[in-house]
Amino acid sequence: MVHILVIDDNPTDRLLVKRELERQFSPLQVTEISDGRLFGEALNRGGFNLVITDYQLRWTNGLDVLRTIKARYPQCPIVMFTNTGNEEIAVEAMKSGLDDYIIKSPKHYVRLCVAVRAVLDRVAAWERVARLENQLNSLLERLNVGVFRASSQGQLLESNQAFLRLFDASNLADVQGIYRQQLFLQPLDSGESRCQNLEITFPLANGRVKWIRFTQYLYSAEGESTIDGLVEDITELKQAELALREFNETLEERVRERTAELEEVNAQLESFTYSVSHDLRAPVRGILFFGEMLLKDRVSDFDATSQDYLSRITDAASLMNTLIENLLEYSRLSKANLPLKAVSLSLIVARSIAQLETQIAQTQARITVVEPMPSVLAHPPTLLQVLANLLSNAIKFVQPGIEPQVRFYAEAEEEYICLWIEDNGIGIASEFHERIFGLFDRLHGQEVYPGTGIGLAIANKGVDRMGGAIGLESTLGIGTRFWLKLRKCEC
Repeated sequence: MVHILVIDDNPTDRLLVKRELERQFSPLQVTEISDGRLFGEALNRGGFNLVITDYQLRWTNGLDVLRTIKARYPQCPIVMFTNTGNEEIAVEAMKSGLDDYIIKSPKHYVRLCVAVRAVLDRVAAWERVARLENQLNSLLERLNVGVFRASSQGQLLESNQAFLRLFDASNLADVQGIYRQQLFLQPLDSGESRCQNLEITFPLANGRVKWIRFTQYLYSAEGESTIDGLVEDITELKQAELALREFNETLEERVRERTAELEEVNAQLESFTYSVSHDLRAPVRGILFFGEMLLKDRVSDFDATSQDYLSRITDAASLMNTLIENLLEYSRLSKANLPLKAVSLSLIVARSIAQLETQIAQTQARITVVEPMPSVLAHPPTLLQVLANLLSNAIKFVQPGIEPQVRFYAEAEEEYICLWIEDNGIGIASEFHERIFGLFDRLHGQEVYPGTGIGLAIANKGVDRMGGAIGLESTLGIGTRFWLKLRKCEC
């Protein structure tokens, strides 16, 4: 809704003005003012968007009306509509803030709405600019970015509050000396550079130092030059850079110390491995040897219970010996150098089958290899060990009375070959798919499915050392598909 005051003591003229306005504006509210009392009441109420006033009024004149309104509402647009004014009055009125001046005659009435529309559009545009400027100033204040303008001779002209805060100043005069001495650069005025960036330190009253990033631009228009600039507090950034520099300076020494510590730990681990390999295995082998000799040569000297106990001792010693061997193999995989080369999957799969020939015959397992099998980049002994472990598990973990069936096949991917080992075993619940690759993680008792619980950990470590990956898909009671991803061999 546009609200317009029409100030004129002639009712006919007010009617003509109102009729022209109603033709062009909708919705529209027109308040007619015919004397000084109504004018005073309208000023007190406010709420109008524009004023149209006659110059010659019985109680006053248009210039006094203009000055009165501008004193109360400086931004309110005013159009003067008269047939008694002259050019001098128009000029004086324009200097006092008049927005337009229209001659009151029948042929000029049509121009009234054009003038009103132009004035209202101009005010709306100004309000949008002012709103955007306020939003920008508010944003800059929240970001604590100082904005300033200076003359090309180095005289500060204006700034926002953030600029003053950054220099702990209350007004521009307090910053003028700092700007002239440390920030104002003559090349800007000479035209050698139109943009300059610098960082300065600014001492604070408490003895600390503030870092400031300073950017200024030379702006020229209509033959005049000014310097516009931005100022930002970068003290925290500089402190972080200093801390990082100090950290980097001591990093090499810390790395040397850490390397020495790791070498000491590795030496201790190697010593432990040696002890396991020699000192621990020797007594286990002794227990196993003498137990087997007693069962073989002196079995008749023992009753049935003693024979059972002795058999249990030798079985436990045999399991311990296997467990130690597996742990040693896992440790060797973690440290050994595994040079990779082109390996035929067909050959490695065939060797893994041959290695388990006895177990395959005892269980009457059926092994199927789908050819062709591509070549991959791998460490042959390690890959053989991985496949032997997976094949042994596929044969072992089946329901009683079920003939094991294992199928090998390969699929090519973008950078890898995926080798699948598919069985018809007991399957693995989804919540255990990650757990089974850990050391000593067993899902079944020793008496049901014998083993050490290290085989899949060795397989996982070996594949990882060869730059590949291992995983599985499984359904309880139906079977499992293990997959190995090994890098392609470009040969």
